[in-house]
Amino acid sequence: MSQQTLEQEVERLRKACASLEEENKRLKQQLDEMNRKETVAGDGDSASFRERYAIKVLDALPDMLTVFDMDETCIDVVSNESTNHVGPPVSELRGTKMKDNLTEEAYFNVHNNFEKVKATGKSSVAYHELDVHGEHHYFENRIFPLDDKYALVMCRDISDRVEAERKRSMFRKALDTVSDGVVGVSAAGKLIYANKPIRVMYGIEGFLKDDDTSQVKAMWKEHTFDESVRKIQEEGGITTFQFKQQDIHTGQTTHHHVTAFEMQDDEQASYWFFSKDITEVIKSRDKYRELNRLLDAILNNVPVYLFVKDTGNDFRYIYWNKAFAEYSKIPADQVLGKTDFEVFPNIEDAKHFREDDMKLVAIGDTINKQESYVNGDGEARVVQTLKTLVYREGGSPLLVGVSWDMTDMNSIEQELVKARIKAEQSDRLKSAFLANMSHEIRTPLNSIVGFSSLMTTAPDDVERTRFAGIIKENADILLRLINDVLDIAKIEAGTLEYVRRPINLRKIWISIFETYCNRIPQGVQMILEVPPTELIISEDRSRLLQVIGNLVTNAIKFTRQGTITVGYSLEKHRAHCYVKDTGIGIAADKIDQVFDRFVKCNVFSQGTGLGLSICKMLVQKWDGEIWVESEEGKGSVFHFTIPLHR
Repeated sequence: MSQQTLEQEVERLRKACASLEEENKRLKQQLDEMNRKETVAGDGDSASFRERYAIKVLDALPDMLTVFDMDETCIDVVSNESTNHVGPPVSELRGTKMKDNLTEEAYFNVHNNFEKVKATGKSSVAYHELDVHGEHHYFENRIFPLDDKYALVMCRDISDRVEAERKRSMFRKALDTVSDGVVGVSAAGKLIYANKPIRVMYGIEGFLKDDDTSQVKAMWKEHTFDESVRKIQEEGGITTFQFKQQDIHTGQTTHHHVTAFEMQDDEQASYWFFSKDITEVIKSRDKYRELNRLLDAILNNVPVYLFVKDTGNDFRYIYWNKAFAEYSKIPADQVLGKTDFEVFPNIEDAKHFREDDMKLVAIGDTINKQESYVNGDGEARVVQTLKTLVYREGGSPLLVGVSWDMTDMNSIEQELVKARIKAEQSDRLKSAFLANMSHEIRTPLNSIVGFSSLMTTAPDDVERTRFAGIIKENADILLRLINDVLDIAKIEAGTLEYVRRPINLRKIWISIFETYCNRIPQGVQMILEVPPTELIISEDRSRLLQVIGNLVTNAIKFTRQGTITVGYSLEKHRAHCYVKDTGIGIAADKIDQVFDRFVKCNVFSQGTGLGLSICKMLVQKWDGEIWVESEEGKGSVFHFTIPLHR
């Protein structure tokens, strides 16, 4: 039974009940008016008033009024002939027995009621049924004892009321069987009706009472009900809303969709609520949304382009995943519902894509090819694209595309080529290094062995002292060589010790100046440039001295005249250190390689080509930077920075 049918049935039953109530009101008003006039007339005229109007009053009643003696013999019919429903005319009823004019079943009910009146001396009510003019009617018989000899039997046709009640009962049973909840509430907040699903949900027991508001309070908070009524009135007498309710039996929360409307009855408003349990719908919706979110999360996190076009709508995009948006630099909200010509900045790319799409639809097969396009930032991207058609019932097929961005892979391939070339160069350099090492090691070692032998045959102390100096100088060269090789090995193995301690940077540079100023060649001047204030930093003292020492030693080695300037300056959050010389400088084509391993800018100079490489590794160890500025023939400036840990 639909909601509209239920509403129509409620309205019809309401009108039937209203008609009966109107009839009762009319009769009551007539009796009240007669009583009022009788009272006004006074006691002396009461009998004459009743005598004058008794016939009219009896004729106005809708009941059949019959007087019987205690033997159930009809004495008289005192009501209007139109109320006679037992068959024979009134004139033939006098003197007949009650059972002669009723069916066996009807007589049984009236007789038992009559016997009850005789036994108690009080009025009583019973019900019976009769067929009148071929139609089945229902009657209410009220029996009043007049005295110890006679009794008045009032029979009223209540067929309309019974029929209305029957239909109302049927209507209620029908509403009790539906899964939706139905509630009727008066404007005063009293519960008019609640069907079984509602009674079970809220634990409402027994029949509903017209004056009971506690049941409504159990279902609604006052402000909730008032808000619902306000919403109904604002929206023209009908509204919809959703709410959550905890089941008192299971404790589970259920979701409901409510349609509420207003009904007017004799200018009295009532409000009816039809509630549908949508818990499963909500669960299905939430599950569907969760699946959508999961699918969207998966598709948006795969590192490939995913896109879908509607072939029946000018190949407009209906999906564009996150990877496509990131690589193309075009957000999805600027793509959906648009064509390639509206999306891509290069019109030639759009034409090319459209040609492929048309070809795919024509052949109905898969297209797999490498192509390129210009993204939103003007950057050229290379992709491997696979396009196919997905057919759907009742609609044009969808074009689904998957693209792998090959741009970075091509870059990686180029980097691998560069790395291979560099590795080959490194291998050649290492071979050259090993060859050079044999020379670098043998040269000081031969000097040490040779002059050690000569010391034993030296003619005097002067010669022995000169030989000892040569031996010490070559021993220092050999020691530095061995230390460089060991440092490189430790750095590559990750075992290089680096212990930070507070040190005074200004004193470090003063110490370097004092150490090397006496070692510079004749014709070269050494200059120190340091701020006047002390600067305490936290670094490894020996490693810092190693870096500065390597740079100063190189400057001394390649500077024959001019100046060597050393020192540092303070910048924001760092100390900027430098070693500047006016030496031979570095060729432009070798500046980028100067910090690489085994690289020697001057193959005739002494050294292994590891010193600057070690400097770079140590500077990076303390999160600093190192670089060089040089012009061949004019000199070089080596810079490095130290982050300040004050």
